[in-house]
Amino acid sequence: MKDKNFLLLVGSQLFSVLGTTIIQFVISLYVLDITQSALLFSIITALSIVGKLICLPFCGILADRLSKKRLMIMMDSLYVGFSVALLLATRLENVLPMIGVLTVLMGMVSAFETPVVQSAIPLICQQEDIPKANGIISSIGMLGNIIGPVVAGMIYRFDAVYPIFLICGSLFVVAIGCEIALYIPILPQKTGTQRVGEIVVGDLLEVVGYLKNELTIVKIGLVAFLLNLFISSFIQVMIPFIARVQIGISEEQFGLMNTFFALGSLVGTLLYSAFANRLSNNSIFKGLIGMSLLFLGLTVPLGLMPSGLPAFWIMVALVTILLGTVTLVSVQLIVYIQLITKQALLGRVMSFIMIISTLAVPLGQLMYGVLGDQLGRNNLLILIIALTGITLGISWYSRNIFQQMKTQLAQLKSE
Repeated sequence: MKDKNFLLLVGSQLFSVLGTTIIQFVISLYVLDITQSALLFSIITALSIVGKLICLPFCGILADRLSKKRLMIMMDSLYVGFSVALLLATRLENVLPMIGVLTVLMGMVSAFETPVVQSAIPLICQQEDIPKANGIISSIGMLGNIIGPVVAGMIYRFDAVYPIFLICGSLFVVAIGCEIALYIPILPQKTGTQRVGEIVVGDLLEVVGYLKNELTIVKIGLVAFLLNLFISSFIQVMIPFIARVQIGISEEQFGLMNTFFALGSLVGTLLYSAFANRLSNNSIFKGLIGMSLLFLGLTVPLGLMPSGLPAFWIMVALVTILLGTVTLVSVQLIVYIQLITKQALLGRVMSFIMIISTLAVPLGQLMYGVLGDQLGRNNLLILIIALTGITLGISWYSRNIFQQMKTQLAQLKSE
């Protein structure tokens, strides 16, 4: 794993992930500071997901057919352009429209990152090194999500935000330097007459036909959709809004909050790796019940305690554990889909499920954006209790699905 090419890939990913994480953090904090509005914050946040959704159907196809090295250089070059554009946008009197447009464009570019990098790993690593290489690249992404908010929180100043975009642009330039020196073999492609759009439509029809006979997978996708709609979107919109606008935490505390959230997700992944063999279908159901109880616990800092730093840190602790549980459940759901899906269709089924579940995020973000500007402290308490009831309902609905999964897995093992 000390191969020069792989080290260059690690370097490019490290600097690129740090740059994108810092930009996302700064945009979130800057929009909250200039608008003080949950709705406007949710719109900007949702736009990045919309951009990603636009490109998701094409990412895998283009990643397989175009030069991965050129795609990486192109993506980070675009990020340099976005950094400069954001720097200039902060000088405008009405900055929000430009931030909105750039957020959509960044979301579109970010959709290509995972398929391009993951498909490049087998081309620059030996067969036996691929699992370890994937683990290292995933760790780089998590490391960026942990370090980025802390660094951004330390250097962010509302009245002098533009130097941060210069720093991000510099990080992307270093990433481009690594990618220019990187060598990725180009595989010969079969020539065909089908256009990208025709391939996407054909793949979609094939997946839909397959899923008509595999309703368990569709139900798992529905569970993921509902969790993103009600839980993930609440965390992404309401928690930052409450922390920054209602409680009034500092930039450093906002950065630490995001770091703890990233750590929670990382711990969830590590717990699955450590206890994968001991987990069963019932553990997913128990995880969903645990999520419901943790969500109910938010009534203490957000409704029963006086608003202040003690309430803030209790909220952060609960959400951190909640995100760890969400990650643990999500990984188990992905693994079950991998186990019961026909291998020839696995990539397309996973892509379809990802698109459906991701679609819930902007819908939920906009819903909470509207509610956030309208709800008082007492109404927020009622909302949390209602969402707890919804999560318990999802848990109960999931119980039958996991029983069906258990039956299917038993049948596959006996074949």
